[in-house]
Amino acid sequence: MATWQSASYEGRYLQLTITETVNVAANTSTMNWTLTSTGGSANYYTVDATTVTINGTQVYYKARTAWDAKVFPAAKGSTSGSITVAHNADGKKSITVGFSTRVYIYGPQEYGGSMTLTAIDRTAPTVTFSTSAVTAYGFKISASSSATADIWQYSTNNGSSWTQFSTTAGTSASVTLSSLSPNTSYTVKVRARKKSNQVYGTSGSATVKTLGGAVVNSVSTVTADNATVSITINTTVYEASYSYTLAIKNGSTTYLTISGLSWSKDTANRTVTLTAAQRTTLLNAMASIKSFTGTFAVTTYSGSTQIGSTSSKTATVQTTSANSAPTLSGFTYEDSYSTTTNITGNNQLFIQSHSTLKVTPGTATAKNGASITNFTASCNGVSKSSTSNTAITVGKIAKSGSVSVTLTVTDSRGYTASVSKTITVIAYAKPKLSSVTLRRTNEIEAEMQLKFSGSISAISVDGTQKNSVQYVRYRYKKTSETSYSGYYSILSSTTRSGTSFSFSNLELCSLDAGASYDFHLQIQDRLFSLSSLDVYFVVPQGTPLITLRKKKVGINTPNPQATLDVGGDMRVNGSPLADFVTAQGTSGIWTYRKWKSGIAECWGRKSVSTAIANTWGNLYTSGALSALNVSFPFTFTAVPTITANLTCNGTGAILMVPGSSPTPSVSSTGVYELTRGSAASGSATYWVNFYVIGKV
Repeated sequence: MATWQSASYEGRYLQLTITETVNVAANTSTMNWTLTSTGGSANYYTVDATTVTINGTQVYYKARTAWDAKVFPAAKGSTSGSITVAHNADGKKSITVGFSTRVYIYGPQEYGGSMTLTAIDRTAPTVTFSTSAVTAYGFKISASSSATADIWQYSTNNGSSWTQFSTTAGTSASVTLSSLSPNTSYTVKVRARKKSNQVYGTSGSATVKTLGGAVVNSVSTVTADNATVSITINTTVYEASYSYTLAIKNGSTTYLTISGLSWSKDTANRTVTLTAAQRTTLLNAMASIKSFTGTFAVTTYSGSTQIGSTSSKTATVQTTSANSAPTLSGFTYEDSYSTTTNITGNNQLFIQSHSTLKVTPGTATAKNGASITNFTASCNGVSKSSTSNTAITVGKIAKSGSVSVTLTVTDSRGYTASVSKTITVIAYAKPKLSSVTLRRTNEIEAEMQLKFSGSISAISVDGTQKNSVQYVRYRYKKTSETSYSGYYSILSSTTRSGTSFSFSNLELCSLDAGASYDFHLQIQDRLFSLSSLDVYFVVPQGTPLITLRKKKVGINTPNPQATLDVGGDMRVNGSPLADFVTAQGTSGIWTYRKWKSGIAECWGRKSVSTAIANTWGNLYTSGALSALNVSFPFTFTAVPTITANLTCNGTGAILMVPGSSPTPSVSSTGVYELTRGSAASGSATYWVNFYVIGKV
């Protein structure tokens, strides 16, 4: 209880008294207040405005009351009421009490203060639980509370929803669940309401899994091509009376199913050993793969009824090269090219870059359900393949000496087996010339002189040289003709000694001194055209130092075209000759000349037909005449000097001026404009005369 009293006047005062009634369950207090007007010698006193406020709520108000009104609070007496106040979450609460009044004197004064309410117990009970008797469809929950509880609830989804199982007041309660799903995990919580304050206490959570099908925890790598194939699978079994089926899958494809397995109740490694037939089934399913990530799925049955869901884990299912690689008995080889075997006399020997290697596989055997898919023969970086067990032509061998040949077979899994052998390749190169000369006598006569020497490769078999020069011959044609003459053999006059040869004839043949000839010399050994040495020459026509023709003299030219025709530069008394024309002629509209000094000039004429009808100042213009842009007969090194003038059919004064783009360049005249002093309709034909000079 709390009391507040106003100041008195002649003994009269007002008193506010508050008593508290606590509601523990609701966490509230009811404030019962009484306002009393008492004391004084008279029965009535004037009282100014009176206000009572509890916890911010006004519960009483009376305006100033005169003594002669003879009513409360001017008259003695009391008034009362109540108000409910909610406590804080921790059960504690302090409130502010406002009490404003004044006896007789004007101007109310505040006499209130604060009031601490009775603390209410809001502590929650401590709740714990345990589970037991787990079955496929439920388990028992045993709960306890640190204080007497009158409502008990459980949750199997971590508190998302609650089910009430007891309203008997006490410190413990229990319930047995029997309608859950097998092989399912549940997150269990319990809560209880404290009877004294109706506050709930909630336990921690625990995961409980109902019994059901076996759970696969792990699977070890399985080697499917071992002689005895065992699968080690760690499982948790909840019921020994159930039977189990194991399926091995690659993705969605089932490779093998094993039924009727029986396991004890516990978590342990189980060993499943495949029968010979099951091993064969698995390997046949893996005929084209070395390994895969298998899914090992265990399904639990009670009789024919499946219990729970299938549990699975992945593990590698593999084969090994040691157990599954194919075998190859070997291969044979030979030189299959008759030209080279005719030289060596032995198809087990090879001539570099010319013999043809052929490999014939022996017996290839695949294992454990696989099949042979490829045969590859390799030699000196060249490989040839076949999908069947037939002879493989590898081709030419570019390397000489002891060369390795390898035959590799590949099965459908990608495993391989290889056999290598060493073959002998005899070094060989086509005939070579160490020196050769072909010339006209005195560089002008018809008589030809030919000298050469060279060597051929030795092809030795058991110490015997098998190679020899077979052809030495030549042919020729005039350079202007298309066909050669027939071959002329000079083999009999060629000196041959072992692998060397030479030839010298200063009177080989006569070729017209006034013509140029293409000359072909050919040397072949026993490989003939396969390794022929072909040398081509151009024999120029005879070129005399001085040529005398009728009224003409030529120097370094056989056919002088002027009184004196010099092939080359001239100097007189040690000084160069003055500038002279080196080339002249015509090209298109142009006549041109080129001078020794590098100056070139050309001149020509171009016609154009156009109408002039556009006003431009005091003149009239036809605009750009692109038809006048003509190419020079050669390209200048810089834009040359261009002179252009016009002739016409008498239509008035004409003026040529440079036109718009393109402007004159090193290769063409550019564009021009055509103007005259008066306008006229219709078109006229004009002749534009060009003279161009510059450096080339």
